[in-house]
Amino acid sequence: MNIGEHDKHDDALRALHTDALDHLSPRVRAQLQQRRRAALRGEGAQAPASKWRLAVPLAAAATVGALVIGMQLRSLPPTTNAPAIVTTQPVSTHTGSDDTVIAATLEENPDLYVWLASDDAALMAME
Repeated sequence: MNIGEHDKHDDALRALHTDALDHLSPRVRAQLQQRRRAALRGEGAQAPASKWRLAVPLAAAATVGALVIGMQLRSLPPTTNAPAIVTTQPVSTHTGSDDTVIAATLEENPDLYVWLASDDAALMAME
């Protein structure tokens, strides 16, 4: 295209623009003028303050926290409950020292020694 054709093209576009402006309602025209003045003053369209603007970072932090806790719980070895020590004979109530009471209790219940020899006791000792 040469320079004359560019001028004709520009003139045609300007005529179409003027024709489009003539067919606008007065209300739309007033809004466009207000927005044009605001743009020339440097006032951009302000995004409304949203109460949800922190929702995505908070949700991401909560998700990461839940994953960390889940991974920690998953890496722990399963715990087994030790069998309850049931005495078949009442514990003696003599007035000796605490060591003798504990020794007497251990002597009365041989199930404790069976449990100590089991794999469960070794697992609990490793914890």
